[in-house]
Amino acid sequence: MSQERVGQILNDLAADVVMLEPGDLSGLGLLLNLIDELEKPDVSGGFEFLLPLAGKLRDAIVTIIYEEFSDPEKSLELLSGVVTNMQETFRSGPPANDLGAPPSESVVPSAESPAKSTSKPTSKPTSGADPVGHESSSRLSDELFVGVDFDQDQDLYQGFIAESNEHLDTIEENILNLEQDPENSEILNSIFRPFHTIKGVSGFMNLKQMNVIAHHLENLLDDARNLKFTLDGDATDLILDGVDFLKKMLEQLTVALGGGIPEAMPVNDFLNRTDNQHKILLGEGVAVTPESSTDILADVVDDFETAEDEEPVKVGEILVEEGAISKDDLEGALYEQSAFALADPGKPQKKVGEILVENRKTDPKTVDRAVNKQQQRKASGGVAIKVDTEKLDNLVDMVGELVIVQAMLRQDPDISALGTRKVTQNMGQLARITSSLQKVAMALRMVPIKQTFGKMIRLVRDLAKKTDKKIDLVMFGEETEIDKNMVDLIYDPMVHMIRNSADHGIETPAERKAAGKCETGTITLKAYHGGGNVIIEIVDDGRGLNVEKIHQKAIEKGLLIESDQPTDQELFNMILAPGFSTADKITDVSGRGVGMDVVKKAIEKLRGIIEIDSTSGHGSVVTIKVPLTLAIIDGMVVIVGDERYIIPTLNVIESLRPLKEQYHTVQGQGELIKVRESLLPLVRLHQVFDSAAQTVDPWEALVVVVEHESEKFCLLVDELVGKQEIVIKSLGERLKDLPGIAGGAIMGDGRVGLILDVAGLVEK
Repeated sequence: MSQERVGQILNDLAADVVMLEPGDLSGLGLLLNLIDELEKPDVSGGFEFLLPLAGKLRDAIVTIIYEEFSDPEKSLELLSGVVTNMQETFRSGPPANDLGAPPSESVVPSAESPAKSTSKPTSKPTSGADPVGHESSSRLSDELFVGVDFDQDQDLYQGFIAESNEHLDTIEENILNLEQDPENSEILNSIFRPFHTIKGVSGFMNLKQMNVIAHHLENLLDDARNLKFTLDGDATDLILDGVDFLKKMLEQLTVALGGGIPEAMPVNDFLNRTDNQHKILLGEGVAVTPESSTDILADVVDDFETAEDEEPVKVGEILVEEGAISKDDLEGALYEQSAFALADPGKPQKKVGEILVENRKTDPKTVDRAVNKQQQRKASGGVAIKVDTEKLDNLVDMVGELVIVQAMLRQDPDISALGTRKVTQNMGQLARITSSLQKVAMALRMVPIKQTFGKMIRLVRDLAKKTDKKIDLVMFGEETEIDKNMVDLIYDPMVHMIRNSADHGIETPAERKAAGKCETGTITLKAYHGGGNVIIEIVDDGRGLNVEKIHQKAIEKGLLIESDQPTDQELFNMILAPGFSTADKITDVSGRGVGMDVVKKAIEKLRGIIEIDSTSGHGSVVTIKVPLTLAIIDGMVVIVGDERYIIPTLNVIESLRPLKEQYHTVQGQGELIKVRESLLPLVRLHQVFDSAAQTVDPWEALVVVVEHESEKFCLLVDELVGKQEIVIKSLGERLKDLPGIAGGAIMGDGRVGLILDVAGLVEK
């Protein structure tokens, strides 16, 4: 009975630790109650070897309660590690060297004494263990999740999937950072810990295959931490393969939770390959005694106690510290940065690292490594909580409704007629509060674009390997914030463009050398805010676009005729046409002519625009401009007849009242307005939407010059109301595909205004 009761207490401890949040004192109290229960003589009889670990767990909990740990998140990792160690000790029984005796005090660290233990088990591995310390006496089933009851605790499994995917993304990003800085122990520890967490939680949730795979990868990393081998290319590939394998297992877990049948996966083949590669890394015939998991806990505690709140060191200072640049170089870059800001305040400020690379004071890889070090030195932020995105969406919708009602009150003639000072003050205060609330609600959904940028590191690495090229990826502006929904939707377009840059843009090392370039090509990702939008640039220093080849291909596809003389910019935009490709051969990377077409449609779906520029022999620049959020749009409100329309400011160039002599007609070509020496087509909105107009003569009305993909034209309107932020409303399923209409908005007077889709108007 005692064994069953101890096992139940340990399971309860593991479950409560998994559900624990930073600052949850009641949860910590429940853990102390369970420890009290475990320490009772009638319960712990025969299991006294667990009591020292229970004492250490109590000490850690008390230390957390008194807030003596600097990092709450890491403190929860400590508790999870101790409980996992207790479970493993319970299953394996008392130490072989002294049955029933407690383990040495020096092995298990205390919260107050963070010094790492140097003691190691002296016993040889049992016959069931292989030379790298993995249990191999029995094969695991390749059929996943056998015996797991998914009818219980569905929410717990869903939470595990979300958390594990986040951990794996972190591992992937850090393992690639480690390639740039192989001797950085901090990065190595940040890779180890997520594997340790996945191993512990998957074991608690009876996901045996995931537990064993995470444990094998954890052992591999542990040997690297102990300097038994270096995590170079082959070892990195092995870890990344493990990340991919675990991600596929999580996908199958999602299938199982949905009532489907998960596919079998080659679990044993993967484990055998991992173990064989592990042995090769250690050296043939070298037996390694596995480290006690309590040494891992010592590392975690050591990290808690040595962590200090520091001011983030600037990238330039890190480069000077490393000797990569001189102080004079840094001062020159700072001066240039200030001069740039003063000369053109409207443009985003250049980064110091970017200036140093442009001035050839250092190389992109060195700057990238300095940025990583800066991120690692930053002090941890405030306590965060997780909120369901559906709740945030509902909040944003409700705030949007509040903004609409506030606008309706402001324009209500009955309220305006009162005209008292008190009413005016109250309405002004309501407007300020509503505006602030709207900004806060939108900010809640904003996340750094680093999440998407980080995934590109792995993509570029794999593409370089596949195409036998040397490619560096340099990133700027990773902290730029964008709506969470936009982050997910922008990923696929960026993947297509990175593929094109790697396959078509960057040359082979031999070609680059022959052209007088460095053998290693560079792809640069930039993100910054500009004009109420997020601007993303993908820059490569490759061969650039071949204008003559694009021209010839356009003629072959019937997009141009021989006599046409398009500008370079018009030719660049043609690669966005469906099925357009200049690749001489189709590869598994690109060449089918679907990539840029997909990019164009995806960006337009986000109400954004894409621009392409290139210089032959020097590379290409693809610029994407998308709104900060899909919920609100900056628009120019215009009146046509009795109707109001909103033109996205992203597409607006200027507005004017043309002179009569600026109006021209061309036989069979329609109406034109001469604007700044260019003849632009005139689109009459009242004809497009079949409504009455106040004025039909352009010189008595107004025109708004708009642009889409470098194509400009004029919209004829009766009045300009002005620019304002518009809360977008869906028109419903039946009206969602109306050509020329992107959505609707409720105006201040309660009427509905239609948001124009400039791309759709071009097609009409």
